[in-house]
Amino acid sequence: MATAGVGQDIEDICTRCGDTWHVVVAKVGERVIKVVCKLCGSQHNYRGESSSGSTAGSSSSWGASRRRRTTKRAVVTPPPAPTFDPSKPPRAYSPQGTYAVGERIVHPSFGTGVVAGTPGPGKVDVVFPAGNRTLACAKAVSTLERHVAAANVPIADRPPDRLGNEDDESDGTAPEKSSHHN
Repeated sequence: MATAGVGQDIEDICTRCGDTWHVVVAKVGERVIKVVCKLCGSQHNYRGESSSGSTAGSSSSWGASRRRRTTKRAVVTPPPAPTFDPSKPPRAYSPQGTYAVGERIVHPSFGTGVVAGTPGPGKVDVVFPAGNRTLACAKAVSTLERHVAAANVPIADRPPDRLGNEDDESDGTAPEKSSHHN
C-alpha cells in the first residue's frame, strides 16, 4: 500500500488538540516520519499505521488508551506556629520596626502572623495562615548624602580656552574672531 507524499493529508491523532487531520512534512523512504496538525499547527512524530501493513497485533500503541503517569508528591506540612502570648495585642507591621520571636504582627496583605525567627540581619520569618513569609525589618533610614542641584552657578556656553591661547590674546596679536549673526 502506498503512503501519502510530503505535503499530502494523512490521519493521525494530534498530541496537543486531539484532531485527526494532518499534513506529512517528512518521510524516510516510504515511511512517514513527521506530521503537522491542520487544526493547531503542532508538529510531532507520525504514530499511525506500522510499516508492516497489518493493524492486528501490531506493537504500536496508536489508538490504545494511555495511562498517565502519576508522580507522588510529598505532603508538605507547615511547621507549627511558634508560641505567643495571647494577652498581648498584635502590632502593625512596619519595615522599620524590630520584632521578637513569638510576637504577633498584622501585615496589610498576609494578615495576622507570628514571628518564628530571624534568618539574618534585617529579616524576620513570620508564620501566616497562608504560609511562611520572610519580611524585612529594622530597616534604617539611609544616611547617605544626596546630591543637591547647585543654584546660581554660571554655566559656560563654550568650552574653556586652552592654556596657550590666553597669552596670545593678551599680546593683541591673536586674530579677531568674527561673529556671524543671521
